Amino acid sequence: MIRPTALLVFLMLSASLAGCIEDPIVVEPVPEEDPAIDDTDEVINGSNGGSGTDTGTGNGNTDDGSNGEPVNGTGNGNDNTDDGSDTDDGNSGNGGNVTDPEDNGGTAPEDNGGSGSGDNGGTEPGDNGDTDPGDGSGTGTTECGTGDGTYSSTMIAFDISANPDFTNIGGIEIDCSTNLLYGYAWDSVTNVEHFISIDPSNGLVTSIIELAGIETVASVTTYSDGEYFANMRGNNNDYLVHVTVSDPSQYTMTQFDFSAHPELDNVGGMEYNHEDEIIYAYASDDTNSGSQGQGQQNTITYPDIYVVSINPIDAVVTKHTQIEDIEGVGSGTSAYDGAHYYLDVRNSGGGYSMVKINTLDYSMTTSTVLQSTNEDLSNAGGFEINLVDGLIYGYAYDSQAGVEVFVSYDVASQSVVQIGIIDGVQYVTSSSTNGGNDFYAIMSGSDRVNKLVHITY
Repeated sequence: MIRPTALLVFLMLSASLAGCIEDPIVVEPVPEEDPAIDDTDEVINGSNGGSGTDTGTGNGNTDDGSNGEPVNGTGNGNDNTDDGSDTDDGNSGNGGNVTDPEDNGGTAPEDNGGSGSGDNGGTEPGDNGDTDPGDGSGTGTTECGTGDGTYSSTMIAFDISANPDFTNIGGIEIDCSTNLLYGYAWDSVTNVEHFISIDPSNGLVTSIIELAGIETVASVTTYSDGEYFANMRGNNNDYLVHVTVSDPSQYTMTQFDFSAHPELDNVGGMEYNHEDEIIYAYASDDTNSGSQGQGQQNTITYPDIYVVSINPIDAVVTKHTQIEDIEGVGSGTSAYDGAHYYLDVRNSGGGYSMVKINTLDYSMTTSTVLQSTNEDLSNAGGFEINLVDGLIYGYAYDSQAGVEVFVSYDVASQSVVQIGIIDGVQYVTSSSTNGGNDFYAIMSGSDRVNKLVHITY
């Protein structure tokens, strides 16, 4: 259950990844500011939200499903850092709400983004590979390209002609064996969440099944070998929703079981290990979090963040290792390579690190890759692992050039490489997925209408 007093949204500031926030209607980014605090639940579909991503602005979107306004488009200082106290994202918008590139990240999932809260972002790691949780191509043949090193990016409009009332498309996950994306969408007329497929070649959105009882979603999804998992909310409960794409009618909604660790809440950054049938994630203990004092004496106590594992059958949550000396986790910045679980975290006192957790013993190491190489990059998001080359791919805002760019992170050498400009993008969400050398994300241009961005590299 969400604890409203702990809903904190933090502005990501890094020495090398110098972040900046801007109101969606402002062209030039404004100077850095201290982390914003938001103690209010976002109102979603007429009710307060559950777990998920950054707080929005009370259903920021009011469009008809084809012309969306960014839910975080009110200059509220949201960024892609989750302090461990997720807030629901709202079902309102056109296929997903968005956030400024400079503000990458946490956007309400419906907003697709998600995760300024728990990073929450869909963050399925990679693709390619028999153990890659991110592409679902596990053991089958794949249609995802291997790439020839040539970079290109295209924006594809979502085709909702068969379901014109669909809004807030998000939670995308690629299945390379079928060359389809899976995700969710909200029917703004019937007020029902749908599990959907998307044809990446033309953006065609198809409803697969209604997810009865779901009221809000968090941009926290993971997928592998035909198994789709998402963090969603209904009737004031947070559920692990599981859809087997070969038999979607048998989907399940299982309430997260924190009985062994009642101090925990707000699951984010889920990554599914199909081989061992376990989900890696993080959760927060915000028992002692909040703010105290007045004026200049005001102090903030951040929730403790723990690496957890989740049984995909009964949703039992097991606590493992605390990630110490951090203030939050990045939105859409988790990944899994078959042996290690990765998170982008904000360090206590400022700056960012990439935490690498060994999933055998839950020991962890910290990399400064996010603070190296290119000082013009800010607000990293969309982490996806390519198991062939072992690199993490994603996007970031180039504050010098004023463009969103596609980047790779080499954790071993702690280097960041800017691969290319993502053409036409002015707003981003934290919904992304990768298969082979095909990277997909939900972003928008100046019209603020969310589209599917397809990047090959």
